[in-house]
Parts: sequence; structure tokens; C-alpha cells
Amino acid sequence: MDKLEKLKWTEELSIGNPDIDNEHKRIIEIYNDLVDHIIEKRGREAFAQILSKMTDYSLTHFKKEEGYMEKFSYPHLKEHKNYHRHYIYKVSMYNVNLMSTAPPNPSEIVEFLKGWWVNHILDIDKQYEKYKNQAYS
Repeated sequence: MDKLEKLKWTEELSIGNPDIDNEHKRIIEIYNDLVDHIIEKRGREAFAQILSKMTDYSLTHFKKEEGYMEKFSYPHLKEHKNYHRHYIYKVSMYNVNLMSTAPPNPSEIVEFLKGWWVNHILDIDKQYEKYKNQAYS
């Protein structure tokens, strides 16, 4: 990654559900804290704490999001849950490995998070909201 960039909430990221959008905004805030951490060259331990906060918040968010999809019988819920599980596993492993003798580069972690969340919101999450709107309009 050449230049670390913070994410900025835009209407393009909105899926059209204020509760989910607010949770996505919080994820972006935590992501931006990670970027600040790297720019300010704080230690690995502090980075790991922020990454843990993101993982914890993501778990809460995913549970709420999955419950929301269950309410309208989203046909791709199983696949969506798999995306969530893969994310949690990968980020948890990053966190575990941060305190190892060969830690991952924090910029690599941030790059993964940015790509995952932007793709997940713009593509994956918008699919379930589109389905709900079509099925119940």
C-alpha cells in the first residue's frame, strides 16, 4: 500500500437501512483509528487493541445483520454468514499473530480491512437490502 488513506462515509456506502448504516459508520471509525495508529507510529500492542475492538464490534454487527436477514428469509443468508465467519477468522488470526516473533505488517492488515469492508458494504450487503425491498414492496 503506497499511501494509507482513511475511509470516508459517503451515500454510496449507504445500503438504505439507517441502523445498519450507523453500524457501518462505526466500523469505518474504528478502521480510521487503525490508520491513525500507523501514521502516528504507535506500538504493536495498541494496534492489537484497536484491531480487537474492531473484531468485537464486527461480531456484534454481524449478529444483528444476520438476525435482520432472517426476518425476511434472505435466500443467501448461509453464504452471507460464511463471509462473516471467514472475516472473523482472518482478522482474529492477524490479531493473534501481531504478538508473534514474525508479526504481519499493520499496513497489510489495514489494506485487507479496507478492501473487505468496502466490497462487503457496496456489493454483499446491498444485495440483501435490494432483495428485501423487492420482496416486500
